[in-house]
Amino acid sequence: MTGPGSGPQGVYNQLNTTPPQAPPPGSGMIPGAAAAPPPPGPPPNYGELGKGQAQADFASASANGGWEFDPEAMDKVIKSLEDSLENEFREAQRQASWLNQISPPGDEVGSQGYVAAANSSGGAYQAFLDGAFKYTSAYLDTLKKIRTAYVEQDQAALDALRQIGKAV
Repeated sequence: MTGPGSGPQGVYNQLNTTPPQAPPPGSGMIPGAAAAPPPPGPPPNYGELGKGQAQADFASASANGGWEFDPEAMDKVIKSLEDSLENEFREAQRQASWLNQISPPGDEVGSQGYVAAANSSGGAYQAFLDGAFKYTSAYLDTLKKIRTAYVEQDQAALDALRQIGKAV
């Protein structure tokens, strides 16, 4: 047989050339194949998010020169958040404590699969509640700092709280 790749020269070429390399799995290099999704990052810091949102809300509200601090209105908001954390959040967390303790009704693959999904869902809900609690707690703590700064007329603290979101 004669032609390219045959005979002694063809054997020599096959032995001395780099064979084509397969692309890494999930790289998307193969037509129709999708790239692998990136690995999940760390969970958000809900405390920092809550604090930052409270500061941003304050900075936005107080940016208008005609805005005046109303301690009674602030106290109502703070009391409402405290009540929510103590009552609604605590009750939701108490009830959610059972959502990842479900036992299978039978010892077969369908019951096992159902329970695994249900317990995983309950765990995700508990994680959501934990993040929401941390966020709201940090928001509340920041509102208290704002109220204290106004009551004590601490201009440096107020200026620092207003700086959120501004270019430095």
